[in-house]
Amino acid sequence: MLRDLIQKQGEVLFRYRGYVPLLLAPAVLFALQDSEWIEHRFGDFFDDVYDWCCLGISMAGVALRTASVGYVPRRTSGRNTKKGQVADELNMTGMYSIVRHPLYLANMIIMIGFLLATGSIWLTAVCLLACCLHYERVACAEESFLMENFGARYQAWANRTPAFLPKPSLWVPPARGFCWRTALKREYLTVFGVIAAFTLLDYAEDLLALGRIEFETETTVLFVCSLCAFLLIRYLRKKTRLLHIDGR
Repeated sequence: MLRDLIQKQGEVLFRYRGYVPLLLAPAVLFALQDSEWIEHRFGDFFDDVYDWCCLGISMAGVALRTASVGYVPRRTSGRNTKKGQVADELNMTGMYSIVRHPLYLANMIIMIGFLLATGSIWLTAVCLLACCLHYERVACAEESFLMENFGARYQAWANRTPAFLPKPSLWVPPARGFCWRTALKREYLTVFGVIAAFTLLDYAEDLLALGRIEFETETTVLFVCSLCAFLLIRYLRKKTRLLHIDGR
């Protein structure tokens, strides 16, 4: 059946979800050859403002991820194993009370910001379509797994909660308090990845469109600061118990 096929595809995509975006790299590199048209048409100041706005969109996605994972327990919210999905509890409060897949929605927002930063309308449209197909299948596999584990309880929650378009009127306060240590531990890599991707994009644009790399002070300083923060948090996470919270 088609549903079973989509579910199987989703299970595969879920297992390799961290690598799937790399398949879009050739299209991004091709589009970047004409990425400086905004600067040529509207000037350097407008281009800089546009790029920062795009970064702001992506960081809004990061904020949504943080607002989702900072309240939830371990072994939920996408933090699953290489062998498959794991869910000890069903998240139904906080962000999960208004949308079933807040992390996938957040990832889409992050991707939108990055794609818009390329300045390519066709690339943005094609990649967003690919992302929608990707997350549709991953969500299908995840929901099938949760249905098997939580049955009628999951079904009742899913029936009232939209999959990807939030419904604020359904808001239920989080069952747990926000834990900044959990948020740091889970999302520091996302923050660094977003900033690193925008930094690479900025310099790749110059190289492919202009044939040279133009040094950008703001971009480089932001990247260096994020790298230092990444290394510090990674050290704390791997070598100390400072970020560890039981049950988180």
